[in-house]
Amino acid sequence: MITERTVLILAAATLLLGLQFSPPARAGLTALVGATVHPVSSEAMENGVVLIENGRIRAVGVELDIPDDAHVVELDGLHLYPGFVHPGTQLGLTEISSVAGTVDTAEMGSINAAVRVEVAVNHDSELLPTTIAGGVLYAHVVPAGGLIRGTSAVLRLDGWSWEEMVVQSPVAMHLAFPPGAASDEDNEDLALIDETLEQARHWHSAEQAAARGEAARPPRNDTLQALGPLLAGDVPLMIHANGIDVIEAALDWAERQRFEKLILVANADVQYAAERLAASDTAVILRGIYNMPVRRWEPYDMAFVAAARLHEAGVQFAISDSGGGMDVANARNLPFHAGSAAAHGLAGDAALKSVTLWPAEILGLDDRLGSIEPGKQASLFASTGDPLEPMTSIRHVWIDGQEYDLTRDRGRRLYERYRARTLQAR
Repeated sequence: MITERTVLILAAATLLLGLQFSPPARAGLTALVGATVHPVSSEAMENGVVLIENGRIRAVGVELDIPDDAHVVELDGLHLYPGFVHPGTQLGLTEISSVAGTVDTAEMGSINAAVRVEVAVNHDSELLPTTIAGGVLYAHVVPAGGLIRGTSAVLRLDGWSWEEMVVQSPVAMHLAFPPGAASDEDNEDLALIDETLEQARHWHSAEQAAARGEAARPPRNDTLQALGPLLAGDVPLMIHANGIDVIEAALDWAERQRFEKLILVANADVQYAAERLAASDTAVILRGIYNMPVRRWEPYDMAFVAAARLHEAGVQFAISDSGGGMDVANARNLPFHAGSAAAHGLAGDAALKSVTLWPAEILGLDDRLGSIEPGKQASLFASTGDPLEPMTSIRHVWIDGQEYDLTRDRGRRLYERYRARTLQAR
């Protein structure tokens, strides 16, 4: 029998658990002073000041009045940057790519439109602290497998649960364009995609007629229902396509389907379609900066110069790694992909924007992420220099105004452990 005393004990226990696992309080005012501030959206400020209040940036400037009750953090000699935004990865879905039991990136079957990637994210992944220590504070987590893959989400890489980590969901519906459709008008995979989209249009028409009382409600279908926001134009379509022939075929197909909100996820071959993409105002997530050329006539740096050529043509783009496999464990290296593009002709400011402000814009979150500006989320880091250079060290990280404990990164703990041993041996 449950007594009143038992009820009180359970209520108290629930309250304590809620306090333990609730998000940290972000009240109060913090002033980051002394660093060179790189807003990304404007020129750098030497000896700048960033005021943070309730998890957001309150003010940025050089000679700001600092309230007496502010917690002041001295950053003399360091450089302050907005957190990197990974434009496409399977972080949280893959732990060890060679161990199948730790990989949860795809569902069975070809049509998986009802998949919501965020619900499968492991918030305790050991890869998240390592990625944060590299300055990547937000990630666009994408599904894999099948033709219509489901919806993606942008996540903050620190949190007690996926619910707490989600910044935006859904971000886009993902579709893998069948490579065979580039040379085969009767490709079965493309026919299946077309058939599914047509069924979804009819299903939603029937749903609307039922809502008006003009027809019976159609049988429940989670797959067709999930395609509704895409067909209504509420979320963009992200088409994954590699190789110029496949890219061109995918763009032709998207035009026939009349998808206006389109984002292309492609390898370095996308540079050969730069003029077309610029004319149609199609954004690109560029993958494969470190790939080798696949054609005998291509120069060795074909992939390295792709970003510069997109930029010269006026294409909006963000730089990514492959997003899956071993690149998940190395997502912290995202800024170095941009640095390599800068070493091969991409302007330095554009390289920095390609992993900060531009992915935020492409993902529809530039009002919250990607630069150090008043009103945006206070997610930034302090480094010893240019964060696109491998020798730069990140000393401090703040996520939504709270300083992150960098010792949570296992690699950093091991480094300090063996560094101490080496010093003792001397």
